[in-house]
Amino acid sequence: MQALINELMEKAGLDATQAEKAVETMMNFIKSKLPAGFSDKVESLLSGNFDLSSMFGGSSSASPLDALKGMFGNE
Repeated sequence: MQALINELMEKAGLDATQAEKAVETMMNFIKSKLPAGFSDKVESLLSGNFDLSSMFGGSSSASPLDALKGMFGNE
């Protein structure tokens, strides 16, 4: 998340407080648009600590594609 804050400061000319508020606002907006099972993953995604398979209830060894296939009945 710090990388995003730094980029906002550099490319948009925001100071640290403005950039942090922009990221917080964006995160809250995105979370409000996602189902509960996904919204709690937003911060992890932006922090770089995100395991896609965890979104689908799989283990870290399971392929995210396998999880998606299962969601749509394609075993």
